[in-house]
Amino acid sequence: MTSAWVYDLRGKEVVFTGAIPDYSEAELTAIAVNSLGASRVKDDVAKYSTDVLVRGYSGRWKFGSYGKKEKQVAEMQRAGHHIKIIDAEGFFGLRSSLAAPALTPNVPDAPARAKATEGGAVGAPYRAGAFSGPLQGDGEHHRDPDTMERGLKAHSSTQDKLAELIGLHGLTPLSPFDKTCNFDLAWACDDGSVGVAEVKSITEGNEAFQVRHGLGQVLDYGHRLTGRGFQPKLVLVLEAKPRDAAHWKPLCAEHGVILTWGPFFPGVF
Repeated sequence: MTSAWVYDLRGKEVVFTGAIPDYSEAELTAIAVNSLGASRVKDDVAKYSTDVLVRGYSGRWKFGSYGKKEKQVAEMQRAGHHIKIIDAEGFFGLRSSLAAPALTPNVPDAPARAKATEGGAVGAPYRAGAFSGPLQGDGEHHRDPDTMERGLKAHSSTQDKLAELIGLHGLTPLSPFDKTCNFDLAWACDDGSVGVAEVKSITEGNEAFQVRHGLGQVLDYGHRLTGRGFQPKLVLVLEAKPRDAAHWKPLCAEHGVILTWGPFFPGVF
C-alpha cells in the first residue's frame, strides 16, 4: 500500500473496474459525479486524464485477480503518472468525508495489497475545517438550522485548535479513514501510544447529552484501536469547560478517559 491518500473526487476523472455489489454502473456514476463532484466517469483509463481507478470485484478479470485497467494503471504509475487506485470501501467512505487509502495495484510485480486498517495506519493526514462551511440541508431533518450550524462551527473550531496544539508539541494530527472508527482527531505519541479524541460542542441545555454521547463514542474508538494492536489514550474534548465538570471529570477518569476543553485543553499533554 502506498502512503498516499485520496481525499475527494472533486474535478477528477474516474474509472471503475469490476463490479460493486448492489450498485449499477449508472448508480455508481451518479454517486461519483453528483455526490462526490467528479468531473466525469469514463469506461477506459486514459493516460493523461484519468485520476482515480475504483476497484470493485470480478470473477472474470483478464488476469485472474486483476484486469487490464489495473494493469494499465500499474504501468502508468511506474512511468510517473499521478493516477491512484482506491477500493469500493474507500469510494463510499468519501461520501462521509473519510480519506481513502491509495492502494498498490494488484499485479505480480507489486507489493501485496493491504487495507489501511491492516497496515498499521491509525489515520490519514489531518484536514482542518471539516465543519466550518455553511450548513447544507438534506430535506429530511428539521432541526433549527441556526442551532445546528452553530454547533458544527464550534466543533470544527475546537477540533482545529487541538490539532494546532498537537502540532506545536511536535506530533502529527490525524483524521479518520475508517467509518467504523470515525474519531475526530488522533495522533501518535512518543511513548508508542495513540491519542484518540472525540470533540463535542456544548450548550447549557445539551451538556449532559453531549458528554454521555461523546464518552460512549471515544470508548468505542479505543476498543477498536486496541483490537488493531494500538495502545489508545482516550480524550473527550468539549468546546468549553462544562458547568458540571466536578461530576463529569471523575466519571470519565473511571473509564480511562481524559476530559478536557478548549481553548487550552488541560490534561491532554
